[in-house]
Amino acid sequence: MKFGFFTMPEHPPIENWTLSYDRDIAAIVEAERLGFSEFWIGEHHTGGYENVPVPEYMIAKASAVTSRIRLGTGVVNLPYQDPFMVAERLAFLDHLTHGRLEYGFGGGGLPTDKALFGLEPSEAAPRTNEALEIIWQLLTSDDPVTYEGVYWKYENRQLQVGPYQDVPPFAIAGLTGLHNYARCGANGWKPLSVHFAPIDNGTYDLAPDLVGMGRAMLEAGAASGIDPAVTRDNWRVVREVYVTDDKDQAMRDIREGVKRSYDYLFGLGLGALMKKGEGMEDPDLTFEWMVDNIPWIIGSPDDCIRQVKELEEATGGFGTLLINCRDWVTTDKWNRSLELFARYVTPQFTARERMARRQHMANVALGIA
Repeated sequence: MKFGFFTMPEHPPIENWTLSYDRDIAAIVEAERLGFSEFWIGEHHTGGYENVPVPEYMIAKASAVTSRIRLGTGVVNLPYQDPFMVAERLAFLDHLTHGRLEYGFGGGGLPTDKALFGLEPSEAAPRTNEALEIIWQLLTSDDPVTYEGVYWKYENRQLQVGPYQDVPPFAIAGLTGLHNYARCGANGWKPLSVHFAPIDNGTYDLAPDLVGMGRAMLEAGAASGIDPAVTRDNWRVVREVYVTDDKDQAMRDIREGVKRSYDYLFGLGLGALMKKGEGMEDPDLTFEWMVDNIPWIIGSPDDCIRQVKELEEATGGFGTLLINCRDWVTTDKWNRSLELFARYVTPQFTARERMARRQHMANVALGIA
């Protein structure tokens, strides 16, 4: 398993937003220092909390102060944008990052963003589907692209600057259905599961859950002849994570920030996607309930090791766990949480670290350690 970060990013309007961008860049630098493999940055235009409208700008700046960590658009919202322009700027950004770019796409999750652009909710999926077809053709075809769809029409379009990577690594975030997970499975792309998706909500009619997402990917991948191990390795699962001395301390540290964050998400109507079983109302989605039932990964390093293992077992396995970046605590506390995770949690899931521990135990058994 690999480990990385997903950031919406979330910065409440009471904060200094100019400073928040600098803090986000510093967080990417720190993530690379701690050995995390990737960092995804979201795109939003309304709401007053998620304050990056162009993640490509953040990635360009971050790539100049890092050298190894992969950087992803998490995600470019396709219904609002010209697919040719999206393909062109991402291919260019691929060069600026020297091939460290992850091409992340989505249909736009914020209802207020849809309203801003006058997008009928029913048009989000078909627009996204068309845009994905066009962008893939533009980035992978040696010939000019002609396309006639419902929303976009092109004749003999070709990128002047093609992508740096031979095959652009596509990723799609799925929010309200399983179709994007099936698409990723069928094409060998990387699905991103949102942080509030429960492992199993009891009924697939209620909202997508991780069990259903995994099933949709594997079934579509099998139909396309893709190795299930590859499908699972492509899967990115986002979770709320906070590590400190123990679970009680963790709950105390983040309680106030959690309320602010989830009041915002509930106000957008996203509480419906977190519920399990029938008859739940938003007031039932308490802090304690979400910690135990989504579930979250919080507490001591040993608590978090156990919770990651339980998540891995319940889903059947996935490739990368993405920590959801939050402004719940001060920077020093957040960085301590990440250091504890990197020092004590990630080694339990890394082959080279397991090998070192086996050697140590063998030396102990021989009385030479």
